[in-house]
Amino acid sequence: MDRSLTNQTPDLSNADPALQERILAAHVAVLGQVEYFRNNFGNAQSRWKGDGTRVTEVDEAISQLLFEALGKDFPQDDYCSEESADTPEPIALDAEFAWVLDPVDGTNNYALGIPECGISLGILRHGMPVYGFIYDYGRDNLLQGGKSFSSIEGTSVVQSSTDLVNEKLTFCMHFPIPSQEHEALTNALQVWRIRCPGSAAIGLANVATGRLDGCLEYRAKPWDCAAGYPICEGSGASFHFLYEPAFPLKQFSPSMGSCPFRVGSDLFHSEVLAALGK
Repeated sequence: MDRSLTNQTPDLSNADPALQERILAAHVAVLGQVEYFRNNFGNAQSRWKGDGTRVTEVDEAISQLLFEALGKDFPQDDYCSEESADTPEPIALDAEFAWVLDPVDGTNNYALGIPECGISLGILRHGMPVYGFIYDYGRDNLLQGGKSFSSIEGTSVVQSSTDLVNEKLTFCMHFPIPSQEHEALTNALQVWRIRCPGSAAIGLANVATGRLDGCLEYRAKPWDCAAGYPICEGSGASFHFLYEPAFPLKQFSPSMGSCPFRVGSDLFHSEVLAALGK
């Protein structure tokens, strides 16, 4: 059954024509994949890639179809997907705009019928994320926005948290984490409330909408946060990489390394930094 999402884009008056055209085209392109995503939830054929991660036929199909739709209007742009063909060397990103896609963020969840999963698409300009879209399957809603705009879930403007959402710091983190950081966080992890949704994009969506205080990720790749980064900034959260920043993104490979980050409220950052001794 076709169920149309009730949604709208934020005020795009701050966007120049080139960015505005891409935001509107991306909005249509992501929505165009939602019904296919829904229909195959929990039923998609999957296999294991060489790096030990799962991929489904839906990952590959959405990657191809969504980029085909955008490529008709913006053939000069760079297109980067977790499911892009791997190459011996990373591909240089020379265009003004690049699209960074995770066609199914939370593939294990999606394949097994666990609803914490979605589509994540980020628009980069000169390598920096400027606007993002996350289709959250579990809430059946579209979240979008950027730092120069507001962030909207469906038709409602969202704000990240400023006070604790629970009695203790509550945030998203996936394991395993590096042993040194795990040792530093040992005492705090006995107190904090940790959520492990199995999807970095959904974790970021929950930060942007004020359902979590923050997100601390050590295993994320650029496609996991290219959409959530600007969406969280548009909702008032601040985003920081723990080590070398992934953006501006100058080159791309599906086998590129992780880019650990923290994003959330000022309170979240202060508690995490204190626990890490920074």
